Amino acid sequence: MSSLIITAQYKPAKNYTTANGLPNNAVRSLFLDQNYDVWIGTENGICKFENGTFSTLELPKKITNNSCWDISQDSEGNMWFASYGGGIYKYDGKRYTVFNASNGLPNTKARKLLAYKNKMYVGTDLGVAIIDIKTNKISVPKGILPHFGVFIVTDFVMSKNEVYFSTSNEGVFKIVYKNSLPRIERVLKLDHAFSLGLFDNTLLVGGKATMEQLDINDLIENKNTTKSFGSTTVWDYAIDKYNKKHAAAWGVFDLSGGLFTIANNEITNVSREYGIDSQSILNVAYNPEKDCLYVGSKDKGIYEVQLDQTIVYNPFDNKKIVDFETLNHQKVILHQDGISILDGSNFVVKTITNTDFKKAELAYINTTKNKLPTHSDGYFELEYSTPASKIEFYEIVKHEKSLWITSNIGVYEMNFNGSIINYLPIHSYKIGFTADGQFIETIPYAGVRIYDNVYHLQAKHFSEFDKSTPLNVVGILNNQNKTYLVSVFQGLFKHQNNTFQSLLNNNIWSQEKLKFITKNNKGNLIIASEFGAVTIIDDSKSFKVLKNINKDQIIGNTLTFLESYKDYIFIGTEQGITIYRNGQFQFFDKEQGLSDAAISSSAIFENQLWLGTQKGYFSINLDKLTANKKTVSSIAITNITINSVPIKSTNYHWFTYTSKELNCEYNQNTIAVDFVPKGHTFPNKLKFRYRLKSDDRWSPYTDKPYVYLSYLPANTYQLEIEVYDLHSGKTTCYTILTITIKKPFWETAWFYAAIGLCLVLCFLLIVSRIKKQAKQKAATERKLAKAKLEALLSQMNPHFTFNALTSIQSFVFNKDVLDSSIYISEVASLMRQTLDNSSNQTITIADEIRYLQTYISIENKRFDGRIQSQIIVDQSILQEITEIPTMLLQPFVENIFKHAFTEDSVQPAFTIEFTRVANMRLQILISDNGNGKKETTKNHVSKGLSIAKERLQIMQPTNENPIVIIFSETGTTVKIKLIIQTEKPITT
Repeated sequence: MSSLIITAQYKPAKNYTTANGLPNNAVRSLFLDQNYDVWIGTENGICKFENGTFSTLELPKKITNNSCWDISQDSEGNMWFASYGGGIYKYDGKRYTVFNASNGLPNTKARKLLAYKNKMYVGTDLGVAIIDIKTNKISVPKGILPHFGVFIVTDFVMSKNEVYFSTSNEGVFKIVYKNSLPRIERVLKLDHAFSLGLFDNTLLVGGKATMEQLDINDLIENKNTTKSFGSTTVWDYAIDKYNKKHAAAWGVFDLSGGLFTIANNEITNVSREYGIDSQSILNVAYNPEKDCLYVGSKDKGIYEVQLDQTIVYNPFDNKKIVDFETLNHQKVILHQDGISILDGSNFVVKTITNTDFKKAELAYINTTKNKLPTHSDGYFELEYSTPASKIEFYEIVKHEKSLWITSNIGVYEMNFNGSIINYLPIHSYKIGFTADGQFIETIPYAGVRIYDNVYHLQAKHFSEFDKSTPLNVVGILNNQNKTYLVSVFQGLFKHQNNTFQSLLNNNIWSQEKLKFITKNNKGNLIIASEFGAVTIIDDSKSFKVLKNINKDQIIGNTLTFLESYKDYIFIGTEQGITIYRNGQFQFFDKEQGLSDAAISSSAIFENQLWLGTQKGYFSINLDKLTANKKTVSSIAITNITINSVPIKSTNYHWFTYTSKELNCEYNQNTIAVDFVPKGHTFPNKLKFRYRLKSDDRWSPYTDKPYVYLSYLPANTYQLEIEVYDLHSGKTTCYTILTITIKKPFWETAWFYAAIGLCLVLCFLLIVSRIKKQAKQKAATERKLAKAKLEALLSQMNPHFTFNALTSIQSFVFNKDVLDSSIYISEVASLMRQTLDNSSNQTITIADEIRYLQTYISIENKRFDGRIQSQIIVDQSILQEITEIPTMLLQPFVENIFKHAFTEDSVQPAFTIEFTRVANMRLQILISDNGNGKKETTKNHVSKGLSIAKERLQIMQPTNENPIVIIFSETGTTVKIKLIIQTEKPITT
């Protein structure tokens, strides 16, 4: 086995094509801007590569040619794109400026760009153009030397403030200024010059299937001494921080291309080691922030190659790796074909083949005097006819100054010189040594043997029927004066003082199914269970569990290895490596270079973790792996949609939303936000969650840099993103956007104020209208009442007139001329009073009394003045200002004269008494001593009396039962209750 094959190291690489979002697989240019973001120009589109995703540049309609052969950035941060056939495009983050033949470009087939000071140098198929980045003015240097009508500029370099460029057929030129005007001068004549690379003073010129190397100072001094080497055509160069030069090559007419390194006047193809399977490489760029190469191909997109040497893969001739061990400063690899011993530089210094192991077995069988163990002796009986090609190795164990190797044909002891010194005809998948150095043979289903003398197979057998005996052992570890054995079914066992103890059966530790055991730098046990949980145990004084690492904290389902370095724990699964330290987790998988997680073996050599696979092994620098790592430095919003409609492009600058705020109407409340974490190397190791308020619960973690907020209620929200970085093990938090959802207009203060004002106005309007209607109704009712009262009064006048005329008729029939004349005069006076009073609804008590006195005088004449009357007024009543309804009492007095007395009545008399019974209440009693008990008297109600009742109902509707008539043997009493008018002062 050659050392070259073994020491060939493969770097972690990823290939991105159109399937991953690249606009086109023909990559013509790569450029790292001031922020170390990668810009990619292809045959059909330009994109920016950031955080594992491609953002395609949307060109305006006026730009119809999407090809981009070079990219640069000027001192003001503007991006420049050279289009082969479309001229030059300048982009300031929002707007494009186009340069073509119409504004002075010598040719629209632009190939190369160089930014220097305030100028942009443009290489075309017809020479160089110089564009002032401030004024956009184009100047074209004179002195081109056309070749078949073209002067194809292929590359630029800067040296000592001078610009040099190469041409495809004329050689190398520089631009000089004479009288402030640029001019072209040739400095090196070559048949072909397709690329320039300047490293310190060394200038590399890529020619046709060759490379020229010279000192730039010799070129300046016209000492054109070149060295030629190589057999491919180089188109681009890059140098990394390790000072290694890389060259992108495409043979054009042959298959000589690929990625090369240049050293000592030699060019070496490293495509295979760098994971590049294209032979048409056009460009290469180095990112010092991420320590990686970006390699652009003509047919297979771009490659991202990690150079930091943290995780390195060695195919080891595609051999299956079984186990690792150390011999002083050497490494021992047990593989399918035997053992290889590597020196400190990882070169193979010795190999012990399967044939060597077979020879050792045969030599023992042929020379031993010991009986070969058989099944009847309680041993697994070996098949001694197994050929060397069928040997299967299990593990390698170091003890004192020997290595012990187990296999399907027996157990071997090998010294540190790599010589097989002993063979044991026994079979065991897992062997070890007790704390006092005795050999342990585990038998899967038949117990354990501990040998007093392993070479003579003298052993003590511990029966499988004893519950303290380990069965199905998968790991053995010595710690202090104890030996621990882990069983895949029966838990943990301890061997001490020649006895075994089951911690499961003794109720010390209840874990049953175990898989791996190791210890850390503090001597604590670290044990992994079959189902993924890991436990840290202190067994120095007693068995004490220090920490449980739950299965759900470990990424993956099936454990493949368990190792410890310093205070770190490395847990391997089918998905990668979970690293645990003091409650913090990190994770490494194929994204960081662990391309194959199906680990078959593991070992730690000083500061390196070696992992064996079915095809080769990985070596991992643990100091680099566990070093403090950069994490996300910021978060940029790249897209916002509101109600599924993208916001205007004017809100973005360089693909980033420029504001920290987003104000939306109440019905614009479904918002989607795309964001990009900045400053991170491995995007797939990022997990995101968000919340909108500091007292809200966080959303579940997701690996998508995307937030969808549906139907947000009106409020102000602080969109907070928490980033959990599994690569660095760090968590960072960023407030990326303040979202304000405005209240609907019907929930705003001004709307409430307007509604309140409208309600007040409506209320006032309604009240005013009600009052107006009430006034109108009252006025109408008053008019109706007045009209009705007037009608009633008008009815009383004819009634009284009828009675008066009847009395006059009586006088005439009696031929009493004098009395009739007096009577007529009094009646006339009474009628005048009646006419005067009838126009008023109320009159004073004094006027009413005068009226009644006149009326009584007239009526009493019919009785020859025999009826005595008396009107009494309470002194508290002000007769001249207290008003009562007009002609209210006249009908009752009339009834007295008409029905109370007859000619036979003895001393007929009646009384009218005015009394104040309460505030604003007046009682009038009209009583007589007439025939009150007669039925005719009770049943008779004159028309005047009914009119009086009706008037009071109209004038005083709140005055309940205002008139009460009491009939008795001594006469009749009429009780009238009135609500009197407000007393008014007497005016004179």
